[in-house]
Amino acid sequence: MKNSKLADRPEKKPTPVEKKPSQTSETKINVLIYSTSDLILSGILKAFESTPDIDVVNIEKSTIESFLESIKSLKPHVILFANSEPLPNIREICIAIIELSTEKAKSRLLLLGNIPSHEEVVSLMNSGVRGYFDLNDPSDQLADAIKIIQKGEIWLPRDKMSSIMDRIISVVGRDLKEKSLDQLTPTEFQVLRLIGKGKSNDEIAEALFISKNTVRSHIKSIYAKLNTHSRLQLALYAINSALF
Repeated sequence: MKNSKLADRPEKKPTPVEKKPSQTSETKINVLIYSTSDLILSGILKAFESTPDIDVVNIEKSTIESFLESIKSLKPHVILFANSEPLPNIREICIAIIELSTEKAKSRLLLLGNIPSHEEVVSLMNSGVRGYFDLNDPSDQLADAIKIIQKGEIWLPRDKMSSIMDRIISVVGRDLKEKSLDQLTPTEFQVLRLIGKGKSNDEIAEALFISKNTVRSHIKSIYAKLNTHSRLQLALYAINSALF
């Protein structure tokens, strides 16, 4: 005779094994490379071989014009511009690249080459460049540099970081020394303060209970009043003015 308690007990079903989601293109960092040097390009691609979350969407080797067209059509997360020789118009090229980015499709620009003088680095950072990777740096750090600037942070050679940042702060402080915070409205002042803390537009909107469009309008107004051209300048101005 069967035990009724055992007979009534529901059959235990095996616990399904949770499958880890496969990596999709949404989780990858799309990188567009510009390099006229096959040797440097080979090194870049080799550095990315063991990094599955970096996807090279295109390689441009010809003209700056075709390179800019690729940025327009592909809207990469990160643009890696490699130049083995100094370019006299590099700042103008960088500005043209940055101007192609929009708030919704923001491309971060990383330069790769022999790092120039501190003054030139300051000029390039103020034009919107997010980092400079020195050709003498270990190649296994290149993927780290890509990931760092994709998060909105800055990458500079570690042995030169301190002196370059000191120079940037000094230049920004000198250029904006005569600019008065009295020009800003109370809300613009708070926006500038939060930019100095490294907050994103979304975080500023949440903190001040305003829309992201309003945040963008305030930032545009601050640019005009302080005669600045980049978020980095605003952040350094806030730091230099001890706003927090």
